[in-house]
Amino acid sequence: MKNKETEKAPFVKKNYYTIADAGWGYFCAIVAPYAVMAVVIIIMGLLSSQTSQNMEEMTSGLAFTIISSLFAPIGYSILFFAFNKKSKTSFKAVNLRFNIKMWDFVMCFVVAIICLFGLQYFIGGFNLLLQKGGYELTEISLPLDNIGYLILAIFLMAVLPAVFEELIFRGIILNGLKGKMGDVYAILLSAGMFAFAHGSIEQFVYQFALGVVIAWMVVRTGSLLSGIIVHFLNNAMVLIFAYLSQQNASVELSYNVWQWVLSVVLVLIACVLIYLIEKFYFKHKNRDLIVNQDEKISENEKLAIRNQPYPLILWFGIGVAVALFLINTLSGFGVFNLTA
Repeated sequence: MKNKETEKAPFVKKNYYTIADAGWGYFCAIVAPYAVMAVVIIIMGLLSSQTSQNMEEMTSGLAFTIISSLFAPIGYSILFFAFNKKSKTSFKAVNLRFNIKMWDFVMCFVVAIICLFGLQYFIGGFNLLLQKGGYELTEISLPLDNIGYLILAIFLMAVLPAVFEELIFRGIILNGLKGKMGDVYAILLSAGMFAFAHGSIEQFVYQFALGVVIAWMVVRTGSLLSGIIVHFLNNAMVLIFAYLSQQNASVELSYNVWQWVLSVVLVLIACVLIYLIEKFYFKHKNRDLIVNQDEKISENEKLAIRNQPYPLILWFGIGVAVALFLINTLSGFGVFNLTA
């Protein structure tokens, strides 16, 4: 009689994501923060029934603001670990490689600075147009009155999003799209999905551009770590500049023709600098790393990944994200009030 243990095939996790994984990952990423919010609201409702505080009082303080900033990171962290367990995928599939080259690390800082200074002036003008059109711009939810609040804001709005958003959007989704669509289309589609997931028209242009740059960095370095670094630096610098602007007298923006020309020129300069980095740095210095990274997937597995049909859940998830984006946009223009 044969030993049952010898007959049992060894369990092996797959070390890649597919287009189906990208579809399910995106849909769950849209739902996860709302699910966490619903749980918190239910708990607060139960607490409210047992105390003298009503829900309005409980949700109006700084404590709830901090808790609400954790909805997405908590949702994404649960999603990431649960998704990998359910899909029997190794955590190595996200390509979180810590041994990136020193100059790749330096390039993360350079690219983050290029994005911030190249795009922020144009985005400021874009938001000014939205405001003149009746759109109510949102402000940073956390106070930035002192250095303590700044450090807290950086942790909640730079560190946590950089880690957990990257695990989902460039870890699961980008890698899942790449096998089916190739690098270029995967970068563009994942950036669009990333922008719509934020649900804000005032953030859309910048989040799309940032999504393209981060995805490009991840593909070129072969490591998700580069995406985390660029994402963190971008968010942290935005918060630091917001803090500095609060410490000084704020100046109301008013764009004239020449300021619009300058904002467009800065965008073009940023694009040229990114192109030069691609042409004279990444194309020559990192090709060997990217090739070696792809070798861990067999040719049969690559063919199977490419031949997978586009899953309905991918388009459904994108549709849900676009619908929420439109609802938030109409609410911002005062068509209806979501908080009423």
